[in-house]
Amino acid sequence: MVTLFEECIHALGENCKVLSKEETNRLFSKLGEKFPFTSWGRIDWEKVDNRLYLASSDEIIRYFKRETNPFNGIVYIIWDEAALPAVKSDLQTILQVIDDVTAVSFDTWLYCPSDEYVIEFYHEGEIVLGMR
Repeated sequence: MVTLFEECIHALGENCKVLSKEETNRLFSKLGEKFPFTSWGRIDWEKVDNRLYLASSDEIIRYFKRETNPFNGIVYIIWDEAALPAVKSDLQTILQVIDDVTAVSFDTWLYCPSDEYVIEFYHEGEIVLGMR
């Protein structure tokens, strides 16, 4: 039986790399240093001055096409399920298969350390973009 994680990796195709547990832990720590988390496990958006609430993944694409060129940077997919490794890809590829990505676990973060932004897909339907 194929897991949702395996389906996601297949959907991302050749343009992804699964990180080791150590790399995932370091990445999650780095994310938490840049974007503080609440005690219940979501980013504490009240502590992020530069944030934008989005209605859909299409709106993410429109935003970045207006503001910057995010499609060149490496983006990491991090899930709230601690047993899952993070995955490295690019934003354009990830957004093309976003339903497969967000199906893996309740909450999903797309984190780009080089451009210092994170996109949180919260399980209650909120999508929030935060920038440093």
